[in-house]
Amino acid sequence: MAEAFNPTEEGRRIANEYLSKRGWAREWRRSMDRQVYPGFQREDLEAKERQCDQMEEEAEEVFSAKVEEYRRDFTPQSKEVLWAIVDLLGNRTDLGFFAKRIVDRLKRELGPF
Repeated sequence: MAEAFNPTEEGRRIANEYLSKRGWAREWRRSMDRQVYPGFQREDLEAKERQCDQMEEEAEEVFSAKVEEYRRDFTPQSKEVLWAIVDLLGNRTDLGFFAKRIVDRLKRELGPF
């Protein structure tokens, strides 16, 4: 039997998935910063940094796509999902560039809390 759709939980799941992916990328970057790389391994370090950048970009892409999916749906449940995302991410300062813009846009579109 299928579970009933809970819009608040869906919004939290989307926000937490984004935060998790972004957190893994940031932690990997921090661990690389603590390591010492000799000059002859500079290419390896740069390749790993590009992978971190790619992980962060993928997290932003997935987050953006899921938010757009619910923005284009004009049902009351989709609005609740967006409210849950804004509620969870609205006051955070550790979001990526595009996630900040998405959350700010959602705040403007949804109106005051």
